[in-house]
Amino acid sequence: MGDRAFGLLSAEHAAQTHGAQWFADLVKLVREEFPACDFTAILDCRGRVSGALAAIELGMDAVIVEPTSDNRIEKLADIARQANCSVITDLPATDTIYQMADDLLPDHELDRRLRAHIDGLRSQMP
Repeated sequence: MGDRAFGLLSAEHAAQTHGAQWFADLVKLVREEFPACDFTAILDCRGRVSGALAAIELGMDAVIVEPTSDNRIEKLADIARQANCSVITDLPATDTIYQMADDLLPDHELDRRLRAHIDGLRSQMP
């Protein structure tokens, strides 16, 4: 991938439906399979702030949470900063992520789709 970085975004509300540990294990497998890829692991924690805390403890690069009018996000962001994790309240731009909305597909199909995405990014490199 050279210096072309991208975000690996979990399925929508994955912290709530699958849990932070599920995504952390998946990210570990991807990092082992594609060690040269530079990607940011982003867990969608909307609907479950406790999932964001777990994701931070598990070493995720970023978590997505709903914006709030109180200071909970600021406190969460402070905890995250200490663990080199970002807290975001909006989805990243679609051209910078690999959306894992198809997480119920068989492993071989997920591998094929991820490889196709990576190959597409490579073809865009100068």
